Amino acid sequence: MRQNRAINMPVKYSMGIMNYCSHDSACALMRVDNNKIDLIFAEEGFLSRKKTNYQFPLRSMKYCLDHFGIKIDDIDVLMLDYMDEKRTFRTSNNYRLLIGDYIRSRLKIDKQEIKFVKSHHYAHALTAFWPSMLSESAVLVVDGLGSQQQTHSVFYMNDKGLVDRVFEQKGTGIGELYSLVTKILGFGAGEEGKTMGLAPYGKDLSPSYLQLPSLSGRYSGFTVDYSEIVDRHPSPKLKVNLRKPKNKKEVYQPYFSRLAYELQSETEKCLTHLAKEALNVTASKNLCFAGGVAFNCVANNHIQNLKQIENFWVQPASGDSGIPFGLALAGLEEIGFDLAELMTSDNRKKLSIPYSRDRKPLATDIEHKLETLLRNYGIKLRPFESTEIAQRISEKKIVGLYSQGIELGPRALGHRSFLGDARLPEMKDILNSKIKHREGYRPFAPIVLKQDFSLYFISPTNNHPYMLQAPICKERAIHEVPAICHVDHTARVQTITADNGKVFEILSAYKRITGTAVIINTSFNDNDEPIVFTKLDALNSFLRCNADTLVLEDAYINREDIADIDSLKIDAEKLQQLIMDEYYMIALEELTSINQVSSQLQNSQLRDFISFNAQLSKTFSTDRLHLKLVDYLLKRDPRRLLVLDEYHYELISVFADLIGKNINSMLEYHLLINDHLGDIGSIPEDSDFMLYNLSAYYHNAFTRENFNNSETLYSFYELNDKKIQKEMFFKVCNQSPVGINEQIMQSYEHCRKTSIDDFFAQLVGEM
Repeated sequence: MRQNRAINMPVKYSMGIMNYCSHDSACALMRVDNNKIDLIFAEEGFLSRKKTNYQFPLRSMKYCLDHFGIKIDDIDVLMLDYMDEKRTFRTSNNYRLLIGDYIRSRLKIDKQEIKFVKSHHYAHALTAFWPSMLSESAVLVVDGLGSQQQTHSVFYMNDKGLVDRVFEQKGTGIGELYSLVTKILGFGAGEEGKTMGLAPYGKDLSPSYLQLPSLSGRYSGFTVDYSEIVDRHPSPKLKVNLRKPKNKKEVYQPYFSRLAYELQSETEKCLTHLAKEALNVTASKNLCFAGGVAFNCVANNHIQNLKQIENFWVQPASGDSGIPFGLALAGLEEIGFDLAELMTSDNRKKLSIPYSRDRKPLATDIEHKLETLLRNYGIKLRPFESTEIAQRISEKKIVGLYSQGIELGPRALGHRSFLGDARLPEMKDILNSKIKHREGYRPFAPIVLKQDFSLYFISPTNNHPYMLQAPICKERAIHEVPAICHVDHTARVQTITADNGKVFEILSAYKRITGTAVIINTSFNDNDEPIVFTKLDALNSFLRCNADTLVLEDAYINREDIADIDSLKIDAEKLQQLIMDEYYMIALEELTSINQVSSQLQNSQLRDFISFNAQLSKTFSTDRLHLKLVDYLLKRDPRRLLVLDEYHYELISVFADLIGKNINSMLEYHLLINDHLGDIGSIPEDSDFMLYNLSAYYHNAFTRENFNNSETLYSFYELNDKKIQKEMFFKVCNQSPVGINEQIMQSYEHCRKTSIDDFFAQLVGEM
């Protein structure tokens, strides 16, 4: 049955936010008025100026509401995603609730307007298909972790509204493996791009000589299993032994560069395999791609080159910062819109443009104060002239370009960019040391006029508007613009046209001056901050990063125009902090019931909230599982076969010894196998199994059929259970220097001077 026709709907607002504090928290708000869609979005880090922030998106929610001039109670739906449970309190029992969760619990919103998306991956899929402009497509979603331990999903979607979930994997996946190895290399959350940049340096090194373990997965149709290498979420852990660099410089050593190469090679193999399967099973020649792993531009280039592909579209905000966009779309479905009817060509095109429609973010808060600051320092803005800016780039100057609406997603696409001369081999080192303050091996991306793409790069298409692929550099690029050619002779290209605004004007002028149609384009931010959002952010980053010219829309400043840079830097940062503090306090007051009047009571509430949830997290992830194990082992039917791996056999052996039982009497009928996908057929029917990774396949409708007579089996582990850790379960108190008889004699059991309270006090201190 069709939903209400969108054209008959009154003005509606759908807001999407992640339901937990994400490293890429953000907000998206959609307005539908007379069948026309408007979208505004913001990442929380834009406004808090904190990278990898794990903050509740309160600032970005206020920003989106202010853009449309509405209050939080004006929205028709607040669409949330979820981890394990579709609820606002403890969306995952394994998740440590933070202050952001307290803030969310006090939002001024009718609980009836809070809804939950079908899954994290469904939200990703919506962002991948509808902006693609394709009439039908296979949709591939691959990330580290989605709802209920999702690792990758495949959908088929078309513009008639057909959505078919073709496959969903839960358990171990390539995204988790990539993140774990990235952490081993010494990089932080969200820094998988550093691993990708390091990988080519290990191409010609021998993995056997370096004694690296295999990172290859098991492939079977859509199932790609890494359970021989890692344990699944929510207890992700590498099962292979890998060295860690002692410091940042050691990452350049052959062992680590080859490790990065092995990981990247496996990723390319895995994603290419999944892309082929998706195209074959859906009988489509089109592929849309989203999820954090979709930022792997080198792997994307392999997919683009597949013979089965006619159209390949990757969402520019593929990671979790794009999830609120998908949630807002799902919210429209929830309140009665039929996306197939709503997604006209004009609306889809509007959603496909990866730039904000707000060209002056926070202008009312910042513009006047910024003008006053610059005037106090005697700084006069020069009128923008593309030829003058291009000339400075050709003279080795670094230009910070701030123009129009900010990019959606982490890639600089010419609106928030540092621009440099790619003809100079040393420009890469200049940018790394002078501007970005980052690792020297990391490449810089080129920006090229679309009509000149084929002069410099090799690809089946010259359409690379979002910097999401890494085509091969031609000889001309290697010799003419060496600063953008990575060690493997690839480059993460962005093609531009007149639609890109000022950056097109600058590059066109640069080409007239130099004859070269390529310049360096890297994101306008320092190494430890998000991309700049406002003009004031741009000024602060410009001053810190030692760039030579700052373009602010229709004006620009040269560094030599500033007489006292150090003082200006201090005052600009103070002004930025003041505005940020005021904005956040207003957001708290406007969007939540938290206020200064009842601050004493709420201080107590916050402490209780955090303390209570910390205890719940411990109870669920450790204590509950310990009790579950004891209860299971003592009550299970001894006539049923128990299938387990060596790890759990050792765990039960220690437990049996602990309670004075023999392991053979406790496990009279048992079978030892590996906790790998390859052994899934070794689990006999009518048996129990204690296998952590295979439990994820058991609790998944798409893979459960691989078990022998699955309805007769019992899995000890549920999807959201953590793996029982032996060292936690059998945590031993400090050894007593006396024998066991004397120890008992000296305890409250016999000694009149020692109480039972003394015993527990000592025990707690040793835990």
